[in-house]
Amino acid sequence: MTVYVYLTAILFNIYYVYISYQNGLTASFVLILLPLISFTISVYASGFKRNYIIGPYSVFLSLGIAALGLTYLEGIMSGYYWFLFGLLFSLPYVIRREVYFKRHTNTLYSIMLGLLIVTFLISPMYSEYYEDLTREQVHNRFMLNSVVNFGVMMLFSLQALKYNNSIIKKISFDKENAESEKDRRTQVLSNLGHELRTQINSINGVTQLILGDNSLETKNKRYFEILDHCNSNMLLLVNDMLDVHKMESGLFELSDSPKLLYDFLIKITVPFINKAEEKKLELQSFIDPRLKGIVVNIDEKRIAQVIYNLISNAIKFTEQGHITFSAEIIDINDQQVAIQFMVDDTGIGIAPKNLSRVFESFHQIKNEKDPVFGGTGLGLSISQSIIKAMNSEITIESVINKGTRFQFPLTLNLSTLTLDKHSKSEFITDDFKLDLNILLVEDNLVSMMYAKKLLEKHVSNIEEATNGIEAIEKVKENKAINIVLLDLEMPKMNGFKAIEYIKSIRSNISVIAFTANIPSTEFVSKLEKLGFDDVLAKPFNKETLFTVLKNQTKDVVNLN
Repeated sequence: MTVYVYLTAILFNIYYVYISYQNGLTASFVLILLPLISFTISVYASGFKRNYIIGPYSVFLSLGIAALGLTYLEGIMSGYYWFLFGLLFSLPYVIRREVYFKRHTNTLYSIMLGLLIVTFLISPMYSEYYEDLTREQVHNRFMLNSVVNFGVMMLFSLQALKYNNSIIKKISFDKENAESEKDRRTQVLSNLGHELRTQINSINGVTQLILGDNSLETKNKRYFEILDHCNSNMLLLVNDMLDVHKMESGLFELSDSPKLLYDFLIKITVPFINKAEEKKLELQSFIDPRLKGIVVNIDEKRIAQVIYNLISNAIKFTEQGHITFSAEIIDINDQQVAIQFMVDDTGIGIAPKNLSRVFESFHQIKNEKDPVFGGTGLGLSISQSIIKAMNSEITIESVINKGTRFQFPLTLNLSTLTLDKHSKSEFITDDFKLDLNILLVEDNLVSMMYAKKLLEKHVSNIEEATNGIEAIEKVKENKAINIVLLDLEMPKMNGFKAIEYIKSIRSNISVIAFTANIPSTEFVSKLEKLGFDDVLAKPFNKETLFTVLKNQTKDVVNLN
């Protein structure tokens, strides 16, 4: 493109040299030779030497100076100043789009604008240099210069429109590719999360079975408790990674349900008591007594995740002193309650320069003595995203070597809570029986073993299948089966397809989705449309399993 511009300019320049010579305008003839020489140098530099900087500078300087000189010699009405405007329009197409494009274009724009201003300041309206130059000749020159430069400006304007159109098409194409790549990444991460949670469920199952063995030696039991703790931490890491991806993809959602807030918050600090004591720290908790009996709509898992992250960080970064967790009512009416949550510590503090980065993903707090504290750097980022989804924001105050305070207000809608007459603690004991004939459909043998071990003492009968095809045959053969625990991801036929056949055979049978996916609202809604009656997420424990099963039957028999 650049070379073609220069070649066209050379042709026009030769014509201008000719008419100046023919009219006896010697000084103008000499001035016009300057850009002709620079155009020729530019073609050589761009076309043969691949130097895209020398050409524009030599052309713009020589042609700009020539336009200034010609306007001074022949008058403003000769229209030579139009070349300065033409140069401004052509500039984006003669500077190669590279790293220094912006700097060079700004420099050349400044030079051209400067020359334009000087041209109008020093030039007469009509020539005072050529005594024989008539006004008719000046006007003819004005028309020629105007037509040439108007054509140049139109050409580059159309080129700009074409270029912008191609940019828009490219953006649209890139957007479609990005969305496709986003969908692919979402599917890959979803599959990866499913596989990781499946393996974690297997480890969890075997560990729980071993820990439930009363004959296990105390020394060995301690080892398996450590394994169980590590497995739980690994599950948290996997869930954090999936949460970050959901937040970045706009798939993150909250699920509110009625909760007795005071009782819930009282239990929040319990898991951290031993952890604080190990570091000889005092863990203090203040829950406003006015919260007693108040029921609010809240996503208890998400708010617990936030508070766990804040308290865990406080313990991690505190070597002596105390950590305080508080929840205090700041306003209450008939419909809502506003609560200020706070986690305060006497830890290492955070440098002012790092405060703005605390909530960034994968960013860890550092200090001079200990370069990095353990962790992925995701906890605070996820916590901030959760609180923002609840229409609030976590704020931070910190002083080096004095401590840090995280706090956030939440306005929660008041609700009512209907308590089940059969609470979990009333029936989930060692001696109870559910009048259920269960078909357990699972291709992972470890998960199958764990679920079967939990079920065998408390249900009437257990049938097994390892894929959807086997499950359909079992339902056909055994009319006593009244509940199907159906894994979703299996070979031959998965649970998504198998349920259609199972429900067509026996529409009244209860089918529970058995899945390692994290059940989002969209996912649960999809399962409901397919005909699933409930969802059991892996990894699970005995209490979770039988709570789901109990919802499918009214026949709970205590054996004691």
